[in-house]
Amino acid sequence: MGKSLQKRRLERVVGDVGLELVKEARRARPRIMDPDDPEGLHDFRVALRRLRAWLQAYRQQPGVEVPKTLRRDLRDLARTTNAARDGEVMLVWLDEHSPGLPVRQHRAAKWWRQHLEAQLAEAYAEADAAIQSRFPELERRLRTQLEAIQAGKFRKKATGKKAAGKKAAGKKPRSGGRGEAPPRFGEATARVLDELRERLETEVAAVVSVEDAESLHRPRITGKRLRYLLRPWRKVSADCHQAERAMKAFQDAFGVLHDDLVREAAMQAAAREHSHQDVAERLAAAARGQAGQARAPAHLRGFMDLLNDHRGRVERHFDEAMGAAGLEGIEALSVRLRRAGEAMRR
Repeated sequence: MGKSLQKRRLERVVGDVGLELVKEARRARPRIMDPDDPEGLHDFRVALRRLRAWLQAYRQQPGVEVPKTLRRDLRDLARTTNAARDGEVMLVWLDEHSPGLPVRQHRAAKWWRQHLEAQLAEAYAEADAAIQSRFPELERRLRTQLEAIQAGKFRKKATGKKAAGKKAAGKKPRSGGRGEAPPRFGEATARVLDELRERLETEVAAVVSVEDAESLHRPRITGKRLRYLLRPWRKVSADCHQAERAMKAFQDAFGVLHDDLVREAAMQAAAREHSHQDVAERLAAAARGQAGQARAPAHLRGFMDLLNDHRGRVERHFDEAMGAAGLEGIEALSVRLRRAGEAMRR
């Protein structure tokens, strides 16, 4: 029987999981521009996001080295897909909500959809070009680094320098701490879990209102990192499984709110674009000697009504994300995370 996950060598697990996530990204890559596969971009993004969170979680542990340039390039490639993902989510929302909209709002939504389709096609093309040109080399570097971590290359490097210094000074090397023998996977993960749990508690407490986009962004990202950290433990412990489910609920609630806020900003930008285009066309017609009326742009009222109704959705989802509508409060969530950490250490 093999070792339990708690007792497995840290570097081995970090390398194994990281390499599997690289494979997931590679498998999703050719599906991105497949018109019959709407999940290609999503799966590629999830693989990159989980890999970033995974490397971030363990990069400061002894025996695990992830160069800053590698993490930065992974982040930058993931960002090239943001516009395509956001546009895709907004089109889905329009498809779901447009049929039941009042006439003015429906016309504004129809105008927005036509422009959004063109923008989405361009965003997909740009994302695919970036992935095609940058991912192969990035994949090679990731595999090389993860295989080195997996093989314990940096354990020897980290312990060797410090042990040599101790020996020269006539001291006996001891374990524990940065630059020394890495802890087992369970202990290392529990340490990271504790740090992220404390950060989440602080970040949630700092949220004052839905208007503070930055304060809402932080717990969403920390929540993702916690969930990805817990993911390999779902089948190991009931406490870890329950904590992972709770973090999924937390992440989903903050994710819905994030999409609302992105959509609200995009709706405002679309209204401004429409107004600018409408006014420009009227001025051009007037310059050609054609008579016209100085009235509001055709769909401005529709956009204003859309934004007004959408604000109610934003506020409702803010309440849900903060726990006022059934989501576990941060105290209950922290208890689950503490229990998960204890299970990792057992």
